[in-house]
Amino acid sequence: MLTFWGLVAALTLIGGAPMVGGLWMFERLRSRRRNRSGECAACGTSWSSTPSGDPYLIHGRLVCEACAAKARRRMPWHFGILGLAAAVATGIAVAGADLAVMILLPAASTVVMTLGAVQLMKLANRNAQRRIAAGEFPDMNTVKLVGESRK
Repeated sequence: MLTFWGLVAALTLIGGAPMVGGLWMFERLRSRRRNRSGECAACGTSWSSTPSGDPYLIHGRLVCEACAAKARRRMPWHFGILGLAAAVATGIAVAGADLAVMILLPAASTVVMTLGAVQLMKLANRNAQRRIAAGEFPDMNTVKLVGESRK
């Protein structure tokens, strides 16, 4: 028999994944569009109006110095929230002691998910760096044009 928490967990898994995937795809497409039009992928500021012409890579996207610094400051908060979510999920699983919840919300899944996300971010940055070095990264052309106009 499916309990209330089992139903909540199942609905989260069924409805949460497409929602997160859709938001990720929207953000990815918006970042690409911004980079191709000569803007920071995160804030949309034009490269010509940024104080530094050097872009930073985050998730394989080109971002300005201010957005890179903001992302670095937010990283401890992201890991803290992830740790809190793991603790809450583990607490619900232990308190409910329901087999369905114990299977759907293991504490180890948070660790695996975090390590997987970090590896995917590193892979995106390595691929972008490889494409930049080979001259195949079209978004770098807009950054180079802005840098040349500053000289």
